[in-house]
Amino acid sequence: MTMARRVATIETSLSPTQLVLRWLDEAHAFNDLESYVRSLLAEASPEGPLDRLCREAEHGARVGLRGKRPEVVDAAVRSALRETVFRFELVMRINVTTHDLLEREALIDAALSAQVALLTTEGRASRRRDATYLERFATLRGLLLCRRGELHAAQQARAVAEERYLAGRTALFPDATKAWNEQLGNTETLADVACRLAELDGVPPTVPADPDTVATRAAELVADLVEPAKVTALEKLGEGRQAQGIATGWLRSKLEPVGPSTEAPR
Repeated sequence: MTMARRVATIETSLSPTQLVLRWLDEAHAFNDLESYVRSLLAEASPEGPLDRLCREAEHGARVGLRGKRPEVVDAAVRSALRETVFRFELVMRINVTTHDLLEREALIDAALSAQVALLTTEGRASRRRDATYLERFATLRGLLLCRRGELHAAQQARAVAEERYLAGRTALFPDATKAWNEQLGNTETLADVACRLAELDGVPPTVPADPDTVATRAAELVADLVEPAKVTALEKLGEGRQAQGIATGWLRSKLEPVGPSTEAPR
């Protein structure tokens, strides 16, 4: 068997997850999403990555069931396409939502950092003469701790989604991973500084956080990653009615007091 035929045989046997992970490795080699998109646009006759993945997923499903009844093959093809497109859309959603969160968090950090500086610029005696000082500092400290918890929940949600659907492979491009780690470090440092300053100024200690708070929020954020990716995948495959049902259920769950379902997509 020639090398070309061996490669073709291996590619035919790849599962939807394996196909998406192979594409992800190729994309991550460009370090950032913008460079990857530019490389696609520079090709003479570009075949979009999703088009290629769908073609390969369909071909693999058909070859794997060669000789089976048409309805069996068609069902397998539909399943392979759903799984492939969903995972592709999940990767894209993880990257887009993380980028948006990083931009927002940088602005929030700048604003809260300025507030900490303003509160602590004057001498301690002057600060203590302000009857509202302790309350304002306690509120600011609470906001910083809340932002730190939100970042940890988002990181945990991303890890859960990656473990469940991408075999534990990170979906973020390398530059986004670096930016995330830097932002998380900045937010944690600012929160720690605020807590220490508040302690020195006699601000009453915070109420111990519920250890399940981050896990509960992470479960909500998992659904916020997974459900829209499922909806987009089904819409692209022409299964609008099922997509509408999933979207409706996801939105309804966000309006209810309990957290949304995080069941795996079928």
